[in-house]
Amino acid sequence: MNAHEKQQGVVAAAQARAELYDTLAQLKDRLNYAQRVDDAVDDMKHRVAEQKRRNPLAFAIGVAGAAAIVGLGVWTVTSAVIKRFE
Repeated sequence: MNAHEKQQGVVAAAQARAELYDTLAQLKDRLNYAQRVDDAVDDMKHRVAEQKRRNPLAFAIGVAGAAAIVGLGVWTVTSAVIKRFE
């Protein structure tokens, strides 16, 4: 094996190592579900804050609507439980 072949082997190994590290980084990003959930929550916080800043009236109406839907759901479940125990 001459010096040129050794150099080609070193370059090929470095390239394979770089590809391996890149693949491992991609797998880490895809398989780290806790981080993905945290990122999604942060993204949603920013989107909600931006919506609130751009259109506060629509934001308030949306919050009131969501609260009404949750309240209706709680009332429905509570009514069903009460009827069941009567």
